[in-house]
Amino acid sequence: MSDIIELQHPQQVGHEMRAEIRRISERGRGRRQLRSRIMVALCSVALAITSVPLLLLLYQLFQRGLPVVLHPSFYTQLPQTPSLVAPNATGGVSNAILGSLVLSVYAAVMAIPVGVMVGVYLAESDSKLAAMLRIISQTMAGAPSILMGLFAFSFVVRALHVGYTALAGSFALAVLMLPVIVISSEIAVRGVPNTLREAGLALGAKPHKVSMRIVLPAAVTGIVTGIILAISRAIGETAPVLLVIGGGYINSWKPLDPVSALPLSIYENAKSQWPSLRTQVWGIALVLVVFVFVLSLSARIWASRKQQAR
Repeated sequence: MSDIIELQHPQQVGHEMRAEIRRISERGRGRRQLRSRIMVALCSVALAITSVPLLLLLYQLFQRGLPVVLHPSFYTQLPQTPSLVAPNATGGVSNAILGSLVLSVYAAVMAIPVGVMVGVYLAESDSKLAAMLRIISQTMAGAPSILMGLFAFSFVVRALHVGYTALAGSFALAVLMLPVIVISSEIAVRGVPNTLREAGLALGAKPHKVSMRIVLPAAVTGIVTGIILAISRAIGETAPVLLVIGGGYINSWKPLDPVSALPLSIYENAKSQWPSLRTQVWGIALVLVVFVFVLSLSARIWASRKQQAR
């Protein structure tokens, strides 16, 4: 009988402890709920305050930019210089739109293969070289974008004698995109479960085959999202291309021709003495903002759908 009492005693103590914890929890629930409501309210107020400048900027952008972008000539004609006879002859920005697309495509061709391979290497290796490359990528990601333009100007325009061309501008944007792609690829590959790697190695596959055939397809969602976000960041940069693309007033997709870009057109028109060109800045900015927004939104939607499918 005493053995049964000794066996039941710890269970009884456990029930009493759980009951006491439940009472303490019930007693403090009201205070926790009050703190939670207060913090949610403070976060909502902070979000509303920070949203006011953004909403005002978007309102100004659409109010002043819509009358400009609604004209078909804005997309089809080349820029024109106003004169005393025709002070409102601004033309369009077809060269800047085509130039931005050309620069983005060439930069993506340069940066994506290198960035993805380096990101996979950093995720799969713990060597000193990987640690050094990781530090370099993080440093480049935080460097001012004007440094990429100066590097492209010194290395491509001057040292290689390429001149002010689309190739030099795309090289500057590729250097700007590279650390973003490397970091996002490394994070995506590190997020792949180790069980997939172990399964591939257990079947006799070589490590590089496992990385290319198993790990990389599993991490493609995060990699593609990082690539699209890198392109969205690069296409809106003015400083890297300001010194190297030449600002050509022709529609050209050739890598060795001077080209223009939307950010460069904003810079040139904003400092013009003609009011019509300064007004056109709002339309160019609206086109650029919408283009970057569509790219970023499509990346988020695509990644979300791929994640749900998995």
